[in-house]
Amino acid sequence: VPLLVIGVSYYLGHSYKDIEKSAIDTIRAGVQPAIILLVVGGMTSAWIASGTVPTLIYYGLDIINPKMFLPLVLILCSVTSLFTGTSWGTISTVGLAMVAIGMGMNMNIGLVIGAVVSGAFFGDKMSPISDTTVMSSGLAGVPVMKHVKHMLYTVVPGFIITFVLFVILGIKNANATMDYETVRTIMDSMASNFKLGLVPLIPMVILFYLLFTGKPSIPSILGAGLIGCAVAVAYQGMGLGDVLNIMYKGYAGDAGNDMVNTILNRGGFVSMRDFTNVMLGSFGFVGILKGCGILDACIKPLCERVKTPFGAVAACGVVELACLATGSTQSFANVTTGALVTPIFKNLRLKPECMSRAMEDFGTQGAVLIPWGINALYVAGMYNVDPGVFIPFCFLNIAVPIISLIYGATGFTMFKYADGEEIPE
Repeated sequence: VPLLVIGVSYYLGHSYKDIEKSAIDTIRAGVQPAIILLVVGGMTSAWIASGTVPTLIYYGLDIINPKMFLPLVLILCSVTSLFTGTSWGTISTVGLAMVAIGMGMNMNIGLVIGAVVSGAFFGDKMSPISDTTVMSSGLAGVPVMKHVKHMLYTVVPGFIITFVLFVILGIKNANATMDYETVRTIMDSMASNFKLGLVPLIPMVILFYLLFTGKPSIPSILGAGLIGCAVAVAYQGMGLGDVLNIMYKGYAGDAGNDMVNTILNRGGFVSMRDFTNVMLGSFGFVGILKGCGILDACIKPLCERVKTPFGAVAACGVVELACLATGSTQSFANVTTGALVTPIFKNLRLKPECMSRAMEDFGTQGAVLIPWGINALYVAGMYNVDPGVFIPFCFLNIAVPIISLIYGATGFTMFKYADGEEIPE
């Protein structure tokens, strides 16, 4: 496809040098997010080796009880994805354990998966180390933490609604019998393979302190990963060379349990290479489209028609979901949406965090609602169910886009540049 677009560019009279410059300039904007993703991969495996992730899982499972199973699944998956920055990783690890426990309790499997998905995508959206969070903020030109704070306006009410619904629905299953054997097996495996406690949580505490105090993302995440390495060496008793190798290639241990191995064996710098390659390639492709004028031709009629904040939010949602509905990757959908709707938001003098939030409200949260989309098929394949079984119960993913549209219609939190204030290029 890029070669075809380059051919069209030649036909339109653009030189290869101009097209190349446009692609490189666009890729340059994606370098920082790509580096962040690489260091996140290294930090994740270091946190597993240090016992940070096992500690979170252990104490999360320890608070599970039948009467509050669904809301606790929501919270546990939210915390896991918030601290690891991955929805898919949460779905395939802690989520897998929760679904197994739910099946043992003879609960409605759609409800359990809905709680897992809602929690997993909450963290994916709100974690400052999530790939989608980093990418959306980078595309909009918004600092990561400013982007995260602005998303609280839509996610917090959506999460409250979701939590209440799962509490109500969970009460109907109050007489279910907990599969304590599965829970205890996972907990025992974590406790026998790692030293748990407060010490493994030090890297996590330091990371969030650095990020919430406005420190640069890359050194903060890399530093948290190296602190994880130090904890793995000093507290877990691992060799320094082994820990550094884990940080590069990912954790690959044998806990004596297949489910626990699935939960823990992941991470590393190399685990993010394919994603960063795809992301940078998507940036370059959009740069080619921009350089040959195709994007401008698409943007102009959109800008002329959209006159309100509601229209801007709706346009963002339509473009994002349309891309995802065609089978596009999240990175390509985000890059395409950012390129198309940025002029719309600027034309209405809306601040960039409004756009980055809308991209995540529809792209990160709404993606799993497309039955044939990559996210829904991943969940369906992981739990061997049809997407229609769990999509109606993904309450957070349904609520957030609706709240976003309401804010667009009312103007609530749709912050604008003041009259006379210069809009950054």
